[in-house]
Amino acid sequence: MPRVQGWGTVARRLTTDAGAARFEAAERLATRVKEASDVVALPSGGFAVVGDRTDRLTFIDARGAARTIELPGLENGRSQLEGVAYDPNRKHLFVAREESRQILRYEWDPSSDERPKLEKTFEAPSPADNPKNKGIEGLVYLDGRHSPTGRPQLLLATEGKPRRLSLVDDGGGGKPADVKLEREVLAVCRDFSALAVDPKTGHVFVSSDESATVAEVALERRGGDVRGRLVQSFPLRTAKGTPLKRVEGLTFDAKGDLFVLTENDGELRRLARR
Repeated sequence: MPRVQGWGTVARRLTTDAGAARFEAAERLATRVKEASDVVALPSGGFAVVGDRTDRLTFIDARGAARTIELPGLENGRSQLEGVAYDPNRKHLFVAREESRQILRYEWDPSSDERPKLEKTFEAPSPADNPKNKGIEGLVYLDGRHSPTGRPQLLLATEGKPRRLSLVDDGGGGKPADVKLEREVLAVCRDFSALAVDPKTGHVFVSSDESATVAEVALERRGGDVRGRLVQSFPLRTAKGTPLKRVEGLTFDAKGDLFVLTENDGELRRLARR
């Protein structure tokens, strides 16, 4: 994956929470994926990138070499893919289709030459208060250590009307549980466009395309509810100080560096952990 010039934005803490992560802007990485819609860092050190107009996943290995891999069960040219996540323990790849709210689970080992094998397909229910809501916009896998329920789950983001984070079983069973978000989270994010989980803290990072902002959110179990508390938020800006446009994906690597994917140019912008 070729590197391009540094992009100059600064991750600025807006709260005084001692647990807030700190970052500084580093290089940009070109993925060459058109209409890129989400990204996930893989245990191998590479990335998997999806787009909403192709039934193929772009796999970028640790050396930067890229290749496309067909994903069975999708319509070519109308994949609607808006989310991708990976379970390294069971080697499950998850992709989410926006409008249909469909989640496909594949068996896939990035270190092998075998293509993903479609294992299961299930649908995430539409919000009861607005069944015409835009579909899934972000997806992240939470292992038992980072899940507020203590068991592996998927966290889904609904873009708006209303903005929502929902926990669902990674096999599609059970009833989805909505995260009760603090007003501060909704105040800094006018919409939700992507999700990632910090491997260092277990906090969830939520991006807002409309606000050009990332919010760090702690998921906490309180009684029978899961609540989302704002830890910090910071703007995403270019070297010239203008808001970063079309933020569609977030992911963390094993070191805890944060990567921001933009749709129009298909680039990953790295925020190095300090």
